[in-house]
Parts: sequence; C-alpha cells; structure tokens
Amino acid sequence: MKKQVTQKKCFNKKPGFTLVETAIAMGMVAVMISSFMVVFGPALRGIDKSLSAKEADSLTGALELELTTLKNDDIYSSALEKTYWWIRLGHTDTGSIVLVYQYRGDPNSVRTDGTLNPYPYNAANPGIPGVNYVIQTSVRRLNDAVDNSKIQAELAPGVLEGKVYYVKLCQLRTNADGGLEMPGNPWHVYNPQATSMTGSFTDYTEAVLAFRAQFYEVKPALWSYINGAAFSVVDGNDVGLDPDALGNPVITKNMAVMR
Repeated sequence: MKKQVTQKKCFNKKPGFTLVETAIAMGMVAVMISSFMVVFGPALRGIDKSLSAKEADSLTGALELELTTLKNDDIYSSALEKTYWWIRLGHTDTGSIVLVYQYRGDPNSVRTDGTLNPYPYNAANPGIPGVNYVIQTSVRRLNDAVDNSKIQAELAPGVLEGKVYYVKLCQLRTNADGGLEMPGNPWHVYNPQATSMTGSFTDYTEAVLAFRAQFYEVKPALWSYINGAAFSVVDGNDVGLDPDALGNPVITKNMAVMR
C-alpha cells in the first residue's frame, strides 16, 4: 500500500505596510503639514513684510537724504529750493524724472560727489558682498547733465541690485478740514493759502514745504528701456511721465523740508 506524501508549500512573507496603514500614515503627514502652516505661516509672511519694510525704509531714507543734502555740483541755495524744483521739474520736464534704485558700489573707488563707482561685474569672479562691494541706494534724475552717465553705469547687468523705481513728488497742502491733500495740479507748488501757483522759488514764502513721495516700479529695469522714448509716457496736461502707465505706487510716504 502506497503512502500518500503531502508536500507542504512554504511562502516567504516579506514585511510591509498594508493599504490601510499607508492611508493612515499619509493622513498623519497631512495633519502635521497643516499644523505647521497654521503655526508658522503668519511668521513667514511677517518675515516677508519685514523685508519689504526694510527696503522701503532704505529707499525713502535715501530720497530724504538726497533732498536735504546739497552736493558740490548742486545749483540750489537750500534744501527747500532743491525740493521745490524737483517737485516742479519732475512733472514738467522728462529730463528731471527722479529714479531710485540700489546697485553694487566699489568701496575703493569714490566719485567726487561722494557716491561709489559701480563694482564691475565678472561672472567668473562675482566678488564678496561687504568685502569687494557694498549695496548703495542711488537717487538720480534721468537725463540730468551730471547724473545720466552715472545712471547708465549703475543700471548695468550684474551691477543693479533689485528693482528701479520712478518717484512722483507732489506738494501737500492743508485742506478745509485740516488734513493734507495734493493740489489739483500736482506739478505745481503753491503757498498754503494761495489759489494760484508760484511762478518761481522766490514766490514761495513759507518756511516748510510738505510733499508726498510715491514710488512706482519700472519694468523692465533696463537702461535701454528707461533711456528710450517708450518710458516717457505723456499724460494729458502733464508733460512728464504718466504714473498711471506704471500701475499703483508700491510705496507712499509724506515728507517735509525746512528752510
């Protein structure tokens, strides 16, 4: 009588996760990510805002310093006179458009006006920040006889840091409610209680000139565009640059200068 031999099959089971376990793990990861974003999301947005505020302070501070400082090549008798003409010519003369931007300056090469020459860009050796170059904030008027060549050099690729801003300067006057407002003709300057504009700086008799600075981003931030005809957009009675073509101002700040 033959014996029946039963062969046992052995299955080598490898350890792993079931579909249910995988789904549970993915759910836990999703909950952890959501919790992280809830806790740290506002902090990250706060960091972005602080960086923007720091940049805004640098730009507006540079403008204030420029308007309150008379350089060797300035033709003005006072900071108030300089601000007066920058307000008026900035809207009626396309050659007096105010630009503000940051560039890499060479700390070992200083111009006669106290600003730094641009640090030449070299792709093979870009330089070390704080050692070979420092970031400078520049305030210049487009097509100014003194500034124009400097603007071109400072806006060169690899030299320019960040964005270029066009600054619209408008006088601020006290309205009937005691608040501040810009005059109907933003390229004019009035004595506070006068209804007609001043013909020249000698007609402005006040000790303080309050004004509003509005910063508009210029795109593209290229010298070939800024120095071209397309940048100077005419707007109705305003012979200068039309800020409406540049969108909304990214920075707005009220300032004042004294005699």
